[in-house]
Amino acid sequence: MRATQLRIVPDWGGLGETEATVRLLVTGASGQLGAYILRSVGGWGGSVIAWSGSRGGESQGHPLRPVDFSDPDQLCAAFREACPAVVIHAGAVASVGACSQNPGRAWRVNADGSAVLARLADAAGARLVQVSTDLVFDGRRGWHREGDPTAPFSVYGRTKVAGEQAVLATRRGAVVRVGLLFGPTLTGKPTFFDEQVAAVRSRQPIRLFEDEWRTPLDLPTAGRALVALARSDFRGPIHLGGPERMSRFEMGRRLAGLLGGDPSSVLPSSREGAGAEPRPRDVSLDSSLWRAQFPEQLGPGWDRAVRLMGLCPSGG
Repeated sequence: MRATQLRIVPDWGGLGETEATVRLLVTGASGQLGAYILRSVGGWGGSVIAWSGSRGGESQGHPLRPVDFSDPDQLCAAFREACPAVVIHAGAVASVGACSQNPGRAWRVNADGSAVLARLADAAGARLVQVSTDLVFDGRRGWHREGDPTAPFSVYGRTKVAGEQAVLATRRGAVVRVGLLFGPTLTGKPTFFDEQVAAVRSRQPIRLFEDEWRTPLDLPTAGRALVALARSDFRGPIHLGGPERMSRFEMGRRLAGLLGGDPSSVLPSSREGAGAEPRPRDVSLDSSLWRAQFPEQLGPGWDRAVRLMGLCPSGG
């Protein structure tokens, strides 16, 4: 059965809210994905509250409120003030390296903070959509489905699994595991993709993993898709990856060709020994369930996604 659209949300203080007045909370709104989510909520209808981890200012026209997910009291107070009916939880310590270097903070934010948010949302009857990762899998087989057992190698992956479990225990929770995200920054802080584009254009060599496979997904598609999921009544885990299984090395060579650069300047490297923790070999995602539930939210292939970003020379 296909997911239906969210039409009515729970009662708040005896006053029912219609879709036109639904209060949406986006966590992690100052991050790369968070900015694309905010860019995709223009037709939401109700108010949008944007939380960041620590940065103030604004993103995509929305003021950012810093909320520390490692502080349960601050999180509870901020949630009660926001009083959301729908939450897209994109906030996390999302760097594998940062989680490895400071596992205590990673657990407090990604696992414990998500669990507090899940309890708050469940008590309020709010819809909760958590953004998770393909790195919850050990990568031994690839094309992972939603029912496959999780067995992450990294602190990051283990903390995300703990957060998933808390969200999936709620009445209206959904967990979306996304593939490797790519695209230009909307925050001013360059993404890894931006760095690759700059290297290709300056004809600098790049070394990329040839032995790690993902299902890369462009950030614009991810932002739109997450808003669509938040509007639906889908519950449980679901995978959202791009249509192609690729290594970073293949992605880099194809990017160089599309930008009119030299694909031979993209050099192969190995994931083995590339960090403090082992990296899984193949965490490609099977997104068949997503295609069945949200056929209007399918992303383009790698080449077309890059072209749609306006980065290619004329005729590229």
